[in-house]
Amino acid sequence: MNDEFYMDLALRAAWRYQALTLPNPAVGCVLLDRGGRILGIGVHKKAGFLHAEANAVFAALCDLDVNFAQDFAREYARKFGVKFQNLEALKSALLQPSFTYDFILNRHGGLLHGACAYVTLEPCAHRGKTPSCAELLAQLGLSRVVIGARDTNAQAAGGAEILRRGGIEVKFDICSAGATELAEPFYLAREGGFCFIKINAALNGAVHGRIGSEKQRAFVHELRGVCDYVGVGGQTVRADRPTLDVRAAKFDEISASAGRADMSALDACAVPQNLKPRAPDVWIYSRRALSDFDASIPLFGVEGRKVEVSQSLPAGAKITMIEAGASSFDEFAQFASHALIFYSAQMRDGENFRSNSVLRLLFISRAGDPHLEANEFYGWFKILK
Repeated sequence: MNDEFYMDLALRAAWRYQALTLPNPAVGCVLLDRGGRILGIGVHKKAGFLHAEANAVFAALCDLDVNFAQDFAREYARKFGVKFQNLEALKSALLQPSFTYDFILNRHGGLLHGACAYVTLEPCAHRGKTPSCAELLAQLGLSRVVIGARDTNAQAAGGAEILRRGGIEVKFDICSAGATELAEPFYLAREGGFCFIKINAALNGAVHGRIGSEKQRAFVHELRGVCDYVGVGGQTVRADRPTLDVRAAKFDEISASAGRADMSALDACAVPQNLKPRAPDVWIYSRRALSDFDASIPLFGVEGRKVEVSQSLPAGAKITMIEAGASSFDEFAQFASHALIFYSAQMRDGENFRSNSVLRLLFISRAGDPHLEANEFYGWFKILK
């Protein structure tokens, strides 16, 4: 196996959480031992929680040392009131970052000395809501870190220098094109705004009616939860009378990890309140005035929400998901850089999704994606102007 093989694994893992991590970048990390055996694959799942490098390190240490996992679970339960059903639940959970970083640094026991990490984006140098990943890897005694793309964000850049000062060999630009494409939504959101189109379809392209499982619905609602705005056509508002809220959103890894009796303690202690999903504001693309819409349509009744009606993106929108209908994709494509298209393995007799847009495939999900049932898949696409 070569460097490109392991970087591709990291890229594929990270794409599963594309946009869910905003306003942070989607990042993947593959950790190998000295002999080239994969110890852990980690991804950043949600802003404010562990970064990809720490998730890979934590999973590796849990597998290498049963006492590490048991002691962590016991101390985490004591501090946060959260218990985990099993080892897999522990490794996949959204964990409080500072506590977890400190535990790793105090209890790693040199088990990762000489290891190699493949990271899609340069490990961060700064300490923000989470500690520095570059410092973490340096203190663990890794021998080599292979990086897909350089971090051009001035606040977080400089990780490679920290690694080199720690005696770690650093290699850049492996699968750099793919790593840059993965990070693009993050940079767009920071610099001017990231806007993407979401559409659900049956295999034959039909988009009429409810399509997709409850897991897919939860995924979409989680995506709404990171957006400033959800965009929708005026005709869709009148015909479908949507709510466009986040009621189905959940922290998948947390709810799967903690026993139900512990969820109240988890909400109070381990999950930062400002990370809980809020319903986004709504942008209605229409020539009509706001007063022309039926005020009893559910989307207007969501508490704390702003609704705008215009033919242009709202000023200052940083993250916008447009939920397109059967014939509105091309009209919305003028505002968007990317498309997220969900498919369900069913045929439906109904109106088909119509578009003349040219798309380039960036990623397609595979069986085992945590956000979908086995008969569903999705693709991220670049919209070519």
